[in-house]
Amino acid sequence: MELFVDTSAFISLANRKDQFHPLARGFLETIDSRTKFHSSNYIIDEAITRIRITAGHASATAFGKNIFSSKLYQIHYVNQEVEQEAFKLFEKYSDKKLSFTDCTSFALMKGLNIKKAFAFDEDFVHSGFETVPKR
Repeated sequence: MELFVDTSAFISLANRKDQFHPLARGFLETIDSRTKFHSSNYIIDEAITRIRITAGHASATAFGKNIFSSKLYQIHYVNQEVEQEAFKLFEKYSDKKLSFTDCTSFALMKGLNIKKAFAFDEDFVHSGFETVPKR
């Protein structure tokens, strides 16, 4: 299975006080060892910043060290082509409160043909993707 990991999942895993922390941890324990995890440099940037705010500098630093040294995640770098596709999505969905980072995730997922996201952000569902774990 190919799985895109969103900021919301990283935050839930890093912050024990997060409402979805137990669900996120439990979900990882059920994952098949052949699952391939994908994310983006925009997501990693956003996650480090938000973990810093919600869980503190030490947690953000630990997350950064872990993610940058891990072989579990393939981090895709948002290039100009992905940014342009993301901006088209951003323009198209003016009725939704999508962040530009969300749109870069959707553009990457479409380009990589990934249908599922490890996320607690309903914007993925509203944009045609499946999220796991189920709540």
